[in-house]
Amino acid sequence: MTDIIDSIASQVKRNCNISDAKYWGFYSPCGLLLRLRDLYRIEHGLNPWDSIRHDSIGRWIEEREELWSELEDLDYSEIEIQGKRYSPFDVRGIGSALIKHDLVYSAGYGDFLKPVFMLAELSGTCDMGRYGIYIAGRELARDLSASPAMIRGDTIIARHQTMRLFLWGKFEEMKTRRCSGALFHAFAEYGISKDAEKELSPEGLEESFERLVQEELSAYIHHEIGEASQRRILGRWWRQLITTIPYSRAELFLRGMKDVLSDTCRNGMLSYIIANKKTGSLSFYVALLGGFRRDIFPDIVTAYEEFITTRNWDLIEKARIQGHKKAGDYVRELKDMFDKGRASQEAIEQELMPGK
Repeated sequence: MTDIIDSIASQVKRNCNISDAKYWGFYSPCGLLLRLRDLYRIEHGLNPWDSIRHDSIGRWIEEREELWSELEDLDYSEIEIQGKRYSPFDVRGIGSALIKHDLVYSAGYGDFLKPVFMLAELSGTCDMGRYGIYIAGRELARDLSASPAMIRGDTIIARHQTMRLFLWGKFEEMKTRRCSGALFHAFAEYGISKDAEKELSPEGLEESFERLVQEELSAYIHHEIGEASQRRILGRWWRQLITTIPYSRAELFLRGMKDVLSDTCRNGMLSYIIANKKTGSLSFYVALLGGFRRDIFPDIVTAYEEFITTRNWDLIEKARIQGHKKAGDYVRELKDMFDKGRASQEAIEQELMPGK
């Protein structure tokens, strides 16, 4: 059994490395280093709070860069499982073959149309309406991409280990800040201050952090449910358009627009947060709202600033409705441009994007 799992993991990891070799240059220098740090932790079985020796990770990064130079021109390989071969993007076929081994597999495309692959131990399953939820535990193979949750068809994969690394990174970021803000409020809702490592025992901090990870992973699952519910609006034309403008500001704007539309719909993350009065999740949402998403959805920031003193959820609901309408207006304008053959990268950046 171990030999089978090791064989599958090595095949998936090879495809992960090929993807990273082809796309690492699209990340900012700082973003790349943070992703490499998290990847190092996962490959070496380290917790987010475990220390890393600079000389060890330095050598590992050098070795990884050498590996990338060897792989960057290669194609992705099929995955062989007990004599049968699958396309690396055949998530259903590979998933069916792996479920008896208590493994979960995912593949797709992320920002910049970067192929994303992940293999993990399956730690749990549940259903939410029509959607099957698979909780990924320890990750056996992954690339630099770090989305805490992913959807394919009606299957959502929630990545516990990736979420834990992501949120610990935000905790470390909070510790370097002097003023209060949404990120401080978010952690405070879970009893975690910037001095938590001094105020809590290691066991107490780990327990609080585990509760935080579980709760926020649920919110991210609802982002994926919201995204799935908007498929009729963002149909084939959307996917076709995205493939014509990769590696551009226009692509990032369109993905931000899709995220806001998904989060603000009736089945999305914000509706879930509001219905359950999850102040911590709301604070994280505002704290992490950046780039074009913040340009498209400034109403939530204004509403949150008043909410923190009033705790009036009606303010957030009103902002959600306004945000959904604004994102919908952008989509309709974009669809009109697409239908008229005018949805080029230049036209989107000049006519549609905020601050054009």
